[in-house]
Amino acid sequence: MELNSQNYFSKEADLEYMSVSQFKNFMTCEAKALNDLQCNSQEKKEAFLQGHFFEELVSGDSESFIKQHPEMISTRGTTAGKLKSEFLKIVKSAKKFKEQELFMDAINNSEKQVILTGTIKDVKVKCCLDLLDLKNQKIYDIKCMKDFSEQWDKQEKRYVPWYYYWGYVLQLAVYNEIAGQNYNCNFNTYLMAASKEEQPDICGIQISSYLLYAELQDFETKIKRYDNIKKGLEVPTSCGCCDFCKSQKRIKEWKVIK
Repeated sequence: MELNSQNYFSKEADLEYMSVSQFKNFMTCEAKALNDLQCNSQEKKEAFLQGHFFEELVSGDSESFIKQHPEMISTRGTTAGKLKSEFLKIVKSAKKFKEQELFMDAINNSEKQVILTGTIKDVKVKCCLDLLDLKNQKIYDIKCMKDFSEQWDKQEKRYVPWYYYWGYVLQLAVYNEIAGQNYNCNFNTYLMAASKEEQPDICGIQISSYLLYAELQDFETKIKRYDNIKKGLEVPTSCGCCDFCKSQKRIKEWKVIK
């Protein structure tokens, strides 16, 4: 199928193509990720909605976005008819973001929300680039974070930078690969972010080609299995910890405590 802004998040598109967000869901819990695909789970998490609102504030049409998402508007008390407090924080963060000439130059020189497709290890992959500056061969991703503090990684048993923990280096690695396939050139990749703190912080990062390569290698080692799970060729494993796994849990024998 040919992707566009109307069908990009559809069940059909998710079944046909792998995406970074889908890949990260499989990394967290294969069983839940498969169930979400089969049930066409499209529940809009608050963080997802806030992220898209932030993108519209800094580079799009925020008024139209608000009209499309009335759940952002308070319906009670003295704040009725106004943005809820959590979204007012986003407005404040966006204001700080737009004060940065470096960021605004990137936005003004780029095409917005560019949908691309390609293949990695013979698996069809889709991505939507926040900003693509084809003339200067640059890819930008826009984020609005709670803060920029390091996060505890359970697998590595250490604190890691927020952009690693949330998979943003992996995301840009895949974007870079797919964009390279489409335009036959090498891109520089950047992360532009603002925090939702009382005093918003800002961050601008360029990801080195070495780090992109390392993350792409990790993506390549796992994508075929995840695609096979989607196609019913391999059995997904359960993490045993998420809400979906708990809902499926059945006790078949007594646990002996010594």
